[in-house]
Amino acid sequence: MGFKKKTSEQQTIKYLGKTSDITLEDIPDEYRNDSSILSFLSSNKQFDSKKREKYLVKTGQNMRKFLLAGDLKNVMSIYNDFAKQSSVTNFYDNILRPAMYQIGELWDAKKLDVGDEHIASNTAMHLIENIGTKPKARSKGKTILICTPDGEYHAIPCFMMETYFSLNGYDVINLAPSAPSNSIINHISEKKPDLILISVTLKDHIKSCDRLIKSLKKFKVPIVIGGQALQDGNPFHDVTVMNTPSLSELSKTIKGMI
Repeated sequence: MGFKKKTSEQQTIKYLGKTSDITLEDIPDEYRNDSSILSFLSSNKQFDSKKREKYLVKTGQNMRKFLLAGDLKNVMSIYNDFAKQSSVTNFYDNILRPAMYQIGELWDAKKLDVGDEHIASNTAMHLIENIGTKPKARSKGKTILICTPDGEYHAIPCFMMETYFSLNGYDVINLAPSAPSNSIINHISEKKPDLILISVTLKDHIKSCDRLIKSLKKFKVPIVIGGQALQDGNPFHDVTVMNTPSLSELSKTIKGMI
């Protein structure tokens, strides 16, 4: 009997037993590295944490490979299979973000050509755009403005946050990447957001981020700052700094602020 990629959970139980008991050893050899199979296994909440972590690592490796190849079809396939069992939040936090961090580290270590990094980033952007077309929750009546400091062009974290918060009922204004400070100020004056999210990826932009914060404090709007540039500490005052929080952690913090 051949193994079918799109076998239902009922059929899986019939042929392989309870899904929580399935391991790669139960899967025929020719399918063990199939991205759809690994995506299903990594998103299955019935597995214990150690077993899921093993499959998450493999799914992340597939995601990184397909991003670098510019293979949007397989990137979307991983997301769609993962989303059948889990949430957009878990996909971003456990699959896409780690894959992009690893790609960034490879580029930083000069193990990737800048063109390869751009291919991966552009493919990730197309994926996020597709995720953003999902039906949105009812509006919460709250507006979040997302931006980066002047000179910071790493926008993927901002687009992840935009799709996540939009899907969860927030109105989102995304000015990333690298809008001039006066443009950000004008949008805040006009749109009057309830909260400002600032993403800063490179340490080179800490000073421009500090200048931006100082120019925004007059609005007395809560400000949350996060990003890889803040991993070594918090150089800012009177704002909420969250380093690189998961989207669920960020969401909980924001709910307590607005």
